[in-house]
Amino acid sequence: MKNSSNYRLTILPLLAILAFGTFAPTLAFAAPLGDNGKDWMNVNGNTWAWNYSPQNQINKDNVQNLEVKWIFPIGSASQVPQALRGLTSDEGSTAPPIVRNGIVYVLTPYKAILGIDAKSGKQLWSYQYTVDIAAAKERLPVDISFLRHSHGFRYWEAGDAILDLGLACDIYAVDAKTGKEKFKVNDLCKEVPGNLYPYQAYFLNRASAGISTYEKGKQFIIVLPGRIHSNIAQVAAGDARHVTIGVSMDAPYNIQWRVFSFPPQDKPTKDWALQECNVGFFRDIPCSEVAAVNKAGLEWDWSLPDQAPSKYAGVTSNWGQPVVDEDTGILYTQTGNQGPYSNMTYAPGPRLYGSTIMAIDMNAGKRVWWLQPFPHDPYDYDCNWSGMLIDNPTLGKVYVKGCKEGIFYVMDAATGKPKYKVDVRDDQLARGQISTLSIKAYSPDPKSFHDLREWNWISYPAKQPGEKGEHCTLPCDVYPNWLNGIFNTDMSFDPEGQRIILYEGALQVTVLREFSWEGGGNLFTTKSYPITNTTIVARDLATGKQAWTWFYKYSQQRAAMVVSGGMVFTGFTDNYIRFLDKDTGKLLHEMPIGAPTAVGLTTGKDTDGNQKIFAITGKTGIFGEGMAGQATVPGTLVAIGLSNKAAAAQTTTVTTTATTTSVTTSATTLTTATTITSTQPAQTQTTTVTSQITQTETSGLPSEVTYAAVGVAVIALIAAAVLVMRKK
Repeated sequence: MKNSSNYRLTILPLLAILAFGTFAPTLAFAAPLGDNGKDWMNVNGNTWAWNYSPQNQINKDNVQNLEVKWIFPIGSASQVPQALRGLTSDEGSTAPPIVRNGIVYVLTPYKAILGIDAKSGKQLWSYQYTVDIAAAKERLPVDISFLRHSHGFRYWEAGDAILDLGLACDIYAVDAKTGKEKFKVNDLCKEVPGNLYPYQAYFLNRASAGISTYEKGKQFIIVLPGRIHSNIAQVAAGDARHVTIGVSMDAPYNIQWRVFSFPPQDKPTKDWALQECNVGFFRDIPCSEVAAVNKAGLEWDWSLPDQAPSKYAGVTSNWGQPVVDEDTGILYTQTGNQGPYSNMTYAPGPRLYGSTIMAIDMNAGKRVWWLQPFPHDPYDYDCNWSGMLIDNPTLGKVYVKGCKEGIFYVMDAATGKPKYKVDVRDDQLARGQISTLSIKAYSPDPKSFHDLREWNWISYPAKQPGEKGEHCTLPCDVYPNWLNGIFNTDMSFDPEGQRIILYEGALQVTVLREFSWEGGGNLFTTKSYPITNTTIVARDLATGKQAWTWFYKYSQQRAAMVVSGGMVFTGFTDNYIRFLDKDTGKLLHEMPIGAPTAVGLTTGKDTDGNQKIFAITGKTGIFGEGMAGQATVPGTLVAIGLSNKAAAAQTTTVTTTATTTSVTTSATTLTTATTITSTQPAQTQTTTVTSQITQTETSGLPSEVTYAAVGVAVIALIAAAVLVMRKK
């Protein structure tokens, strides 16, 4: 009898677990933190950078009922505090808003953090970072000369604080409820081994899209980078040594480990590219294979034989959100440009670990694998923006990332070995987005000594325009342009459909002239092609194949897409926010918002439980190609939510039947993927980047939404002139 009772107590919970597992099979796979639907705590939503929210209050069945709830004008850079007055600052905000417990947080380029009530749009508090510039320069190798835009910040749940990077090799935490500074960690660039030159505050501030936290290991993760540069004069004092750092969360905040992405600057290092060769890849070629046939090409990386690296060489910022796997203790990130470019005469070799995707063991403080998509890069094809960590039923746990040249990799998260790679330029040609690949940038062969050590500028060996080069005779067209690259910005992930959703932009450039280092200035001059376009593409994660596409012929895009409520939505450069069906790519709704949007949208709930979408509009100074002539203004934070009537009728169930909207679209189908296009005025077609793919007809928007949006457009113009922030 006793045994029977124990059996019943054991088997009932087991049956419950098995039954629940039938309805939620994804629980069998590892999952990121911060995916609760009501908050947006990291730059890209959750800790695995999916740009996804599981909320379903706003969905494809009610999206036509969205309206503007409130706007908040972002203060001008004229409000910079006295201590920072001598620094040039960008306007507005370029970091996606953070949402936590009904508060929206905004970060400005001049280091003000604002806490705003998500329900009313009222400012709750403000915090202004400041630093004693003279004192910092005296005790640290740091150059604090100007402020620019930031790629992001984040909320830290364990400390109930907003975390951000400072200007003097510091990080600081601000109480999320009160706006009071909780603590600051100072002087992280003091006595960095092997570093001889100053870190530049602008790039410290943009080193990555926020600070990572490794909760199990009780660590903050930050990056101290070098500078992006194709101008020797910009690093006249030398370029700092790139390093990723693990810092204890407990006072006195000691440094736990350092992982360097540039060789020591105080001595020659013959084997820099060979030290970790056994765990690395050049594209999908194991480094060990390269070393077997071209060891000499890997030796003396970044330098001439028997010399220390040039003071002008370096690796710049990581740009995107660092991704942390709490289960394994692995950090996933990618570095920025190999500098300088385009001339590499005094910094030859593969130039590891610039423009490199990598994984770092945060418990051991060492790199566990790396993959460099473009060794010996003269073009600035760095690995900008974030990658995504995904646990897929077919592939297992993978890291997904593409770099500027247009190839994205799906890599085994444990080893870095590519499961597959996709060169999206081939698909761009096949679907008619571009008309030729004859000007595709030359990609050096890592097995060739000549390519890694002698082919040291784009038009090599030519010394002036008109002289024949191996792969380019100046002036020559190059595809793609490196300004944000083909992928434009962060990718997104649909966990229900197991699809990655990304931009695939078409943009080209002409290299006009190249110069030697001896001139001490720019190493090349270029001219961007005026016509660009972008295709939104959904790809099956397991295969990389296209599921659907949606063409936007106006410009490059910069605002990352959000996957939520059965939709994909984002802000566009033509003053609209658009909502697409995540499964088909069909345009469900477009909402005029009165200004361009270049910053990623976010979503979260207010204190009444009402879901809202948050957009920073009007900040146009950071747009990519195709936005010439746009004004630079401080911008406005806009909150968008369901109308009161629609919100009252909304339940937590997402309807999967056909959706009726006010926009109807007809489109042409290309191959086996659905292709839908936007309706901007056609641009003149060029020989390379095409201006349109299909013809589309659309009907009008609901008058209620149009009226609200026009009102926002007018108010946004007024807000652009406001030089003071809203008071409490």
